[in-house]
Amino acid sequence: MENLDFLENFKIILLEIQEAFFLFWKAVRNVLSKPFYFDDLVEQLESIGLGSLIVILLTSLFTGAVFAFQILSVSKQYGTTNTMGQVVSFTMIRELGPVLAALMFSGRVGSGIASELGGMVISQQVDALRSLGTDYIKKLITPRVLACLIALPLLTGITDLVSIWSGWVMTWLTVHQSYHIYWMSVKDHIVLHDLYYSFFKAITFAILISVTACYQGLKTTGGTRGIGKSTTHAVVISSVLIIASDFFLTKGISFFTHLTF
Repeated sequence: MENLDFLENFKIILLEIQEAFFLFWKAVRNVLSKPFYFDDLVEQLESIGLGSLIVILLTSLFTGAVFAFQILSVSKQYGTTNTMGQVVSFTMIRELGPVLAALMFSGRVGSGIASELGGMVISQQVDALRSLGTDYIKKLITPRVLACLIALPLLTGITDLVSIWSGWVMTWLTVHQSYHIYWMSVKDHIVLHDLYYSFFKAITFAILISVTACYQGLKTTGGTRGIGKSTTHAVVISSVLIIASDFFLTKGISFFTHLTF
């Protein structure tokens, strides 16, 4: 019986992954076809991108400072404080920056998308669009997916810059390291493919967050309680996917980098 239950649950998970994939495919396929809901895209960019800016700024500001403070406690013992710029920038650009931005993005944007779409499903607005002959995926899903794909890489870049800057501020306050030494360390050790690395992760996380949130929102049932469940599932699932995919992306890109460079 336990084996049967496991197989049944496994089939359900595979089915949901398949449905989420087809939802993403339909959303992307609709990008170049008419009608173009440009106003909806701009509205989502404002809500998703600009609306997340303050959270991203505050989070990256304190994360960079805390990270630099912890590293300094070890660097001072070994006399390697001159490499602080390298350590902070390398870690934030390749690892912490994309993951941190994605997790904050998931908590704010993923929950918002799921609850908004869930409310539309419960209030039968999605059914109304269908009855009018409107492609609800193109109208509701495509603008949100595109907005996430545009906003998250930009927010990740802001996270990297602000966290590296706050790392310098903490380094200057702690060991009085000059601006020139810190930023020369950053400049000398960060190469272009590190930025590609960060950008690729941000794009992948944006896909996972947007598709998970949209899928959970559209499958909402059970009234207002169902909206709450869909919102919770969207945040939890996308957060787990971010952490899990980060491991495989890191291993895969590292292997590819060694082959290429």
